[in-house]
Amino acid sequence: MEKTVNTYLEKNIPFALFRAPNQIARFIAQTSALQAENNIEESGFHFAPFSERENIPHFVIKDDVNVLLNDGYLIPDPTISKLDVPSFLNIKSRVNIVDFQVYQNHILSYLDFFKNNDTQKAIYSRIKKTILPEDFDLISFFGKVEKAYPRAMVYVVNLPGSGLWLGASPEKLLTYKNGIAETVALAGTQKILTNKNVENLTWGKKEIEEHGMVVDYIFDKIKNNNLEILNRSKTYTSQAGVMAHLKQKFEIKITKSDLPKFIRDLHPTPAVCGLPKEKSLDIIYKTEPYDREYYAGYLGMVENDSVDFYVNLRCMKIYENAAALFVGGGITANSDAKKEWQETELKAKTLLNILDLIEV
Repeated sequence: MEKTVNTYLEKNIPFALFRAPNQIARFIAQTSALQAENNIEESGFHFAPFSERENIPHFVIKDDVNVLLNDGYLIPDPTISKLDVPSFLNIKSRVNIVDFQVYQNHILSYLDFFKNNDTQKAIYSRIKKTILPEDFDLISFFGKVEKAYPRAMVYVVNLPGSGLWLGASPEKLLTYKNGIAETVALAGTQKILTNKNVENLTWGKKEIEEHGMVVDYIFDKIKNNNLEILNRSKTYTSQAGVMAHLKQKFEIKITKSDLPKFIRDLHPTPAVCGLPKEKSLDIIYKTEPYDREYYAGYLGMVENDSVDFYVNLRCMKIYENAAALFVGGGITANSDAKKEWQETELKAKTLLNILDLIEV
């Protein structure tokens, strides 16, 4: 099976191997070279960047090959010749790693920025580099991640020229079917102790305020787009591996033609960017010493009359013998650098715990 996937990689064939929550794993592949695509209504597997400020393409992998994987990821062998990679897809990105001292200084920069720029929250993220085992098997790793996180969107995406990505995201951006969309406010993180019932967890002031910002933001975007809320759940605690998050669901009445504008207004949410959005982007790009690219972007399928998009969290970009893991957290006026660092360490374990990966 790994040999089959390696053939797709060697031939520069764009593909997505993925399993959405409560669904069967699927394999989508495109038999022509990737092109930049910014049409949210286009059918296929979407892989969108964090922000337009990075000038990174939004890709849609067409489903020329479209297979439901009911039995052990039986992916068909490709029968096409090697594809050329357009020169504009060869993206060069910064991959800089910070230690705790630099991290702490950056958090202090955020807190100073908040005081002078009327900013409530901004996300600070960083990279953890790991060495992959010599016997690293991409399909085996995907299978272990899928088994470990049944409630996550688990994926491997190959973007020839732009990288090989793998992730397990607990956060839905938006799903849509038959005139109804659902989106989720997810923010706040704490570790789940062994045998602890997540429903009985106590949340601190910082996490409650952070989640409230995301809820208010989504509510405002719904209102500004003149959409009708059909249902709004109470805030509840959701489990994602060894972590718990605060969560609230919104069910909205919307036409498919109104979806692109609403999604563009919604993304990136305060959960991955901050509030207000543009000022948060200012401090992110001023401070973060690397390029996010597709980390905290969104991904998922558009087909027929349905959309299924997830925020690209708990993810890594895979290189020849190493991987860069992306981890971040919401910084507010009540943030403590040491606690925030520990939270990102915890988030990194989503993928590190699957294999005995070596941190650098």
